[in-house]
Amino acid sequence: MEGAPGKDIASRLSHALVVAVAAAVASVHVLKGLARVPAEPGAGLAVAAACLTLVVAQLRHTSPAVRRIAPTAPPVAWTAAELAVGWLAVVPLGASIGLLCLPAASLLLERRRVSLALFVGCAALVELARSGSARDTADLTLIVAIGGIMLYAVTTLALFATRAHAARLTLAASAVTAERLRLASSLQAELAAGLREVHGLARRDDPAVLDPLIAAARRTLAATRATAAELRSLSLAPEAASARALLTSAGITADLRVRHSEPLGPAGTVLAAVLREAVTAVVRVGDARRCEIVTGERAGQVVLRVVSDGVPTAALGADLLDGLADRVRAVGGRLTAGLEPDGRFAVEAAVGATPAPTASADPPELRTALGLYFLVLGTFWVKAVLLVPVALLWLGVPCLLAFCALQIRFATQDSPRHARLVLLASAAFALAPLPWFGRNWIGTVGILAGSVLIALPLRAGAALAAAAVVAGGVITGGGPAPALLAAVDALVTCVVVYGVLRLVRLVRELQRAGAGLARAAVVTERLRAARDLHDLLGHGLTAILLKAELARRLADQDAGRARAELRDIVRLAERGESELRTVVSDSPRLSFAAELASATAVLEAAAIKVEVDDGPVPAAAGAVLSVVLREAVTNILRHSSARHARIATSADGASVRLEVENDGVADGVSAPGSGVGGLTVRLTAIGGTLVAGPDDGWYLLRAEVPAG
Repeated sequence: MEGAPGKDIASRLSHALVVAVAAAVASVHVLKGLARVPAEPGAGLAVAAACLTLVVAQLRHTSPAVRRIAPTAPPVAWTAAELAVGWLAVVPLGASIGLLCLPAASLLLERRRVSLALFVGCAALVELARSGSARDTADLTLIVAIGGIMLYAVTTLALFATRAHAARLTLAASAVTAERLRLASSLQAELAAGLREVHGLARRDDPAVLDPLIAAARRTLAATRATAAELRSLSLAPEAASARALLTSAGITADLRVRHSEPLGPAGTVLAAVLREAVTAVVRVGDARRCEIVTGERAGQVVLRVVSDGVPTAALGADLLDGLADRVRAVGGRLTAGLEPDGRFAVEAAVGATPAPTASADPPELRTALGLYFLVLGTFWVKAVLLVPVALLWLGVPCLLAFCALQIRFATQDSPRHARLVLLASAAFALAPLPWFGRNWIGTVGILAGSVLIALPLRAGAALAAAAVVAGGVITGGGPAPALLAAVDALVTCVVVYGVLRLVRLVRELQRAGAGLARAAVVTERLRAARDLHDLLGHGLTAILLKAELARRLADQDAGRARAELRDIVRLAERGESELRTVVSDSPRLSFAAELASATAVLEAAAIKVEVDDGPVPAAAGAVLSVVLREAVTNILRHSSARHARIATSADGASVRLEVENDGVADGVSAPGSGVGGLTVRLTAIGGTLVAGPDDGWYLLRAEVPAG
């Protein structure tokens, strides 16, 4: 919802609605003042000027620009000036007391209840003395009350909408902080304890502890991978990135369309497995040139479809995916695989979607505004009953009750599902009685027009609202002037109703957007933690295992070297404890030179000959490439039979490139793991790229990131 610098759409829209409602309320009095100009130029222009002054003063509650007119004036001074201008327009200049709804709204906003009661009472006495009619006095006093309440409600909602929009990033940050605390508690309970056990055993500097040390390292590594997998299951993004990388490396065009809502929950792990195996089948078995990966939601389920044009995949794809069917069924889903009518091979998996979060309760400001709107509907009902001829009360009362009930239903339900039916019924109760009740019924037309503007697209809604207002004026009027006045009354009511209901919906939209932003921030934080667990802690524990197993082989032959490996394990465990702390804080800043030296030592310990071509790497790029290097080395140790490896870095000013390749390419093509997917997401976020796959008999991982 971002707009121009310094202003956002929510704030602008809120302020615009306050301007529209205040101007609409004052417009009738401005027109009456201008109509007096031919006969009383001074009085007519003075009334119009007083109306405009009151509108500007009313806008001070939402507009800093208006407050800058008198920046040092306290609120009581502004309100006193409003009251003075209002009484000046009403008493000596003869304006309608309905104009006093503007200062009445300010008294409401400043919670001056006693002053408000005295003010409304004085307005009623002035009108009674002026007209001598109790009925007219009651009618105009209700107009003051209704107008003041509506301006108060609109201004309150506008202020709340602005605060809600400003607070959305704070809410997201709070959600991330809470998630980091939860992660810290969870990780400290198992992973930190495992690292402390490894560290404590290695510090004994005794080869006799190697067996329990290896067991502890394996348990901790398994827990690390399980925790990372659980955190990744909230999103398909890492696996989708891996799939794209694999397809691209195999020369297959990847068409990725993600249309589901996250987080996914535990079922996301199953979908990730389906996606990984389906894409692996496309690359390994078929002769596909194009592969589509589409996600969406249907009937309460998340649906994943992988469709390729490699016909040979159809012969073996189903067999390759047989093992996944049970996993999908275990989470209450289904998996199908087979030929599409157009000859392409499709794999489709559907699992239950994560239940939508329970809608949050309306905030007090919103409940108050809606309550005031319903109060205004009740006041309108009383006012209309007072003006309906007694002989027609049998028709007027049921119509009013039905109309108000429908409006309450419309105001409280944001869903458009039944809105048009409600409005259709409202239109019948608003328009059909017009020939009998005339001008006394014109308010229903304005309420209907405002609701139509909310329920329909802007152009259609504006056209129908205008038609209703004009029709109401024509039906109730007794000539051009009365018809115009009736249409203006209906238009004012339309603008007021639209302003209130639109702001109610805006506040709810902002609440949902804030909650969605917080959920997205939590998902992002969990994915970051999963990446860091895999990329940092996973690599360190893999290196610890490798060195521990090497030390166990050397224990009987070279005790001195075995103890040297144990000292290295102490250092790696200390680094792992430090990196575990970074997982629950901001992303770590790593030294590429230190990481390169560690990677070389680990590979050489695994009897892999390493060739290093280390060009200059700026610190900012090195922090990211350090994580890439860890993942590449981990993959060499876990997935290849390499005997030679090469690590090279280069920079061309604008970007920095890291290449890690090895000669241990296994037969066939395997899908990049979740680590490569996580790295792809990480690099894409900063404008980098990552490619991984076979290259001239070797396996090459190439990462390129901006130098800055």
